[in-house]
Formats: sequence, C-alpha cells, structure tokens
Amino acid sequence: MDKQTVMERAAAGVLAVVGNVKPDMYDRPTPCADWDVRTLANHLTHWSAVVSERAARKQPVPSDGSEAEGTDYTAEADWPGFFADRLDRAVKAWGAPGAWDGETVLASDPRQADFIGKMLYGELVLHGWDLARATGQDLAIDPDVAEAALVDAEEIADMAREWTAFGPEVKVGADASTVDRLLAVSGRDPEWRP
Repeated sequence: MDKQTVMERAAAGVLAVVGNVKPDMYDRPTPCADWDVRTLANHLTHWSAVVSERAARKQPVPSDGSEAEGTDYTAEADWPGFFADRLDRAVKAWGAPGAWDGETVLASDPRQADFIGKMLYGELVLHGWDLARATGQDLAIDPDVAEAALVDAEEIADMAREWTAFGPEVKVGADASTVDRLLAVSGRDPEWRP
C-alpha cells in the first residue's frame, strides 16, 4: 500500500472517533501519561492537522508564533468539525505531487518529507487509538495501515524514546496482533482502560 493511501485510511479512522468526542469527555484520562482528552485532542489537532498541512506543503515554520503548541482547539464551538476540515486539508496536501519528496520542517530541523509523513500517519494511528480508548470507542485500523505503522514505529523506536515520544516497550505475547505490537513498541499497554 502506498504511503498516501496509508495516510488517508489512518485519517478516516481517527475522524470516526473524533466525531463522537463530546466536551463532557475532555477531562477523562488517556493512555498518554499526564494527558487528559482535551490535551490529547489539542496535540492531535495541532500536529496531525494544522502543522501537518504546512509540512506537506514544505512551508517554513511561521515566525509569528501562530503554530505554538498549546492552542486550545477544543475551545472551538465545533471542534470535531474544525479537526475534520484541517485534517482533510493536511491529507490533501500530502497527496500533492512531490509532497513526500525532498525535505520539510515539522517543528525545527529539516528532515526528509517521507520521514515526517510516516511519523504523522503513525501519530494518527497511535493517538487515534489513545483517543478512542479514553472515550470508550474502538478505532478501526485497516490491517495494512497497522502493518505500515508498525514497520515505521520499529524503525524510529530508539529515537522516539530519546525524544520521549515513545515510552519503554511493553511486553506482549508472541501471538499478539499487529495493532497490539504497534502499541507495545510505542510504550502503550494494549490492555489500557480508563
């Protein structure tokens, strides 16, 4: 499966979950240590939608601070609609010719666009699962998307742990599903419940 299709399918899974997140769920705990649903929703919106679109278009980080993490996107009257619109724009931007080629910037240093794109669809899958689990939903993860995200997560696991994006790997059985292996390599307990 090509990377753009992975991005599109990962986004579709998250959108189904986001549409069912209500403001009275914002204070619930999530699998991400010290993050409630509001913090997770804002992180997901910021990186996987707002910044993702700019990175796909290979535009520089704005110097005016408009992309500073910490914006409360959930304060929008229709946060699910805002997220859906911005994620759609980001996914379309990644589908433009050349988006996956060359270098781009996510936060500070230039990296290969391919690396950034893979990291972003991985974020959609992993944080989509976090959001689903925290709000009592299931995230439908296409098996090919799970496989692509697992391969990519295994490749960057050591670096992601250095950046504290991943926690220590969780042990799972030899017969664990692809999704459970992906969660485990990222430091998530597949059995996590609020």
